[in-house]
Amino acid sequence: MKNLISKYRGNILFTFIFTLFLLLPDFLADLIFKHYYLINKKNTLKEIIITFTISLIISFLPKKPKLIFGSFFLLLTFIQIGYYSYFHTYLPFYQIGLIFSQYQDILTALNTIIYLIIFLIISFITLLIIMNLFHKKLKPHSNKIATIILIALLVIFPFLVKKKPSIYMPNPTHFGYLNTFFAINQFIANKLSKTKYKKYKPYIVKKINAGKPIVIMIMGESLNYKFMNLFGWKYNDTPYLDKLKKDKNFIYKKAISGGVNTPVSVVTFFNVKREPDNIELLLTQKTNLLKLAKENGYKVYWLSMQNEGSSISTNLNFADVVKTRKDFKEKYDDALFKELKKINFNKKTFVILHFRANHAPYEKYTPKSFYKWSFNYKNYHKHQLFAYMDSVLYVDNLLYKIIEYMKTHHKNFVIYFTSDHAEMLGFPWEGGRYGHSQLVWGDTSVPFLYYSDSFHKKLTKKFYNHYLIAKMLAKDLGYKIINPNENGTYYVNGVQINGSAGWIEYKLTNKFPPKKIKEKY
Repeated sequence: MKNLISKYRGNILFTFIFTLFLLLPDFLADLIFKHYYLINKKNTLKEIIITFTISLIISFLPKKPKLIFGSFFLLLTFIQIGYYSYFHTYLPFYQIGLIFSQYQDILTALNTIIYLIIFLIISFITLLIIMNLFHKKLKPHSNKIATIILIALLVIFPFLVKKKPSIYMPNPTHFGYLNTFFAINQFIANKLSKTKYKKYKPYIVKKINAGKPIVIMIMGESLNYKFMNLFGWKYNDTPYLDKLKKDKNFIYKKAISGGVNTPVSVVTFFNVKREPDNIELLLTQKTNLLKLAKENGYKVYWLSMQNEGSSISTNLNFADVVKTRKDFKEKYDDALFKELKKINFNKKTFVILHFRANHAPYEKYTPKSFYKWSFNYKNYHKHQLFAYMDSVLYVDNLLYKIIEYMKTHHKNFVIYFTSDHAEMLGFPWEGGRYGHSQLVWGDTSVPFLYYSDSFHKKLTKKFYNHYLIAKMLAKDLGYKIINPNENGTYYVNGVQINGSAGWIEYKLTNKFPPKKIKEKY
């Protein structure tokens, strides 16, 4: 036994050192973020053994594979810490795909924690250098079979995750590198599995009239009604909308979004889609509001300060005029207001304005003239909160200007406003989470505003949702949409338009969150 230990002394020491490299960052992160890692009698010992085993296999790898696989596992640890530092929750599998589709937004968001990212990168490189030095000094034995074993384990694991996905959902009882590893494997497992889409009864679209002469739909970005003074928030960040409270033409209601990120929510809304996995509805474009408006004689405008990824852009084929972020010289959403003022409303017009303000980093999309609350980058929570409230102040001003302009210069119009999804700012009722794209209620609390000089509505519900708002908008465009699949429940979709990233089924109540019926991941 002594001879065996002496022979493989280098491998054993390397194993202990690399195990420490994988686990120590979690305990250090726990000192900064409360409950980042929770010691669990069932999991902790088991995962230490797993980590030790992985490290032992890596110790037997030749130098190049050792550096490659060592880098891979260390990177998993630091990715999880970086993700948690921004969102204050763990990386779920359905977020992996967003790396490819929303990489620009991700890079922009990282600016808000740039110093931590730099620190993590330096730490990662430092550990790699130390690992390489230990390899040279300890001279552990190598065996090509170790490489085959490790690759085989990595290939097999997605199939294990597929069988028992709930066990591998990221949570604080797993070490950081395993949380990231589980998320990647769950993502791969979903991609490998054949998705079976449920068949739904086809929606019925009835043309009922010529529609309202002027219909304006404003889609906000990341605006949470809970952080608006209009709805009772303690800070005065909606002074202009507050002025409209006594205006009989103005209605403001709380609502629930149809999705938790922009591509899913916007596509769901403008296709009046209730069921998360009703792909047939998207393929037929039967209920596409832009298409219906055009067929009813409207000139359709899509004016957006977003870049509009492929999932959204496919829905714009029916717009007569399309302008996105790249088409505007201006940096802020005021560009949309200027463009609105250029429109000739002498014929039936349907205008969609897609805002960018309220998206992180909030100060980037807010003019400095609206910096009311000073924010300190060293205090993450206060920075996020106050920068966000400045952005709410800006959107409040912009919405008021649009309403006042239409009141002064035009007649017989309707204006709708809601947000694609909400935003979380780390409060206890949000579970300490930040941002959006997480399938939780904190991502769904959005405002619903309505204004019309001539067409009044009786909106008696305490809460509305995107689906009901979209059906209401369809009526103002001259259509009644009948969904034979309705049964009194509604859905919040995850980050995939086909429902593959999970969804929440619920019933509307007079409280938030509403009554949850079913949850799927």
